Amino acid sequence: MLAIILSLLLWQCQGTATTTNTPTVFARFNIRYLAEDQQLRGQAELFSGDSSSVAQPLAIVGGVAFLGSGTQEKRLPGAIRYESTLRVPYLSPTNFSFQLPQREALTQVQLDMAGLDNFEVMQASKAQGLRLRVKGGLEAGESLLLLFTDPNQEARTIVRPGPLNQEGLFIPPDALLHFIPGAYRVYLVKSKETEVTIDNFHYQASVEYYTQEQVFNLVD
Repeated sequence: MLAIILSLLLWQCQGTATTTNTPTVFARFNIRYLAEDQQLRGQAELFSGDSSSVAQPLAIVGGVAFLGSGTQEKRLPGAIRYESTLRVPYLSPTNFSFQLPQREALTQVQLDMAGLDNFEVMQASKAQGLRLRVKGGLEAGESLLLLFTDPNQEARTIVRPGPLNQEGLFIPPDALLHFIPGAYRVYLVKSKETEVTIDNFHYQASVEYYTQEQVFNLVD
């Protein structure tokens, strides 16, 4: 009889542990800002499972809020995306908020990255290099992607990792070895990626800021 009672108690404890177990949630967040259009877009995708490789798309009851407003839910192959696009000046920090299953408190994710006020090409020479004035700088963990369109309408890229404390950005002549002289268009993309784990919540996040396009002439 004692063995039966102990077995029943053990079964009840296991049942309670199972029902109160908090599932692991994996998420991806993306912020993209287009300075030319003053367009700010926020995207969130959430998944639930034992690991990221087997996690399944997670539908959030009540949806996901971006900057305090609702988002549009999109059912995609292998994902449920919550998305909102706003026409506003650049904002930082930005935040997402939502209610995860079996959790009383509202979950909030805040993403922070300073934008780029402006940039200007100060010098463009294959012999002396490329000098830009960039307002905003780079912190550790951030990077700056320079996207060029050359006179033949071919794309070229240069990446500058942070940190960058001064406003001046110098691209040495050897980085311009395969650039041809002529008229160029260029814009910058500042980006930051983070990965965070808090209890059973793991997320990856990226913030991207696209500047307006500038034109310049590259000489020998």
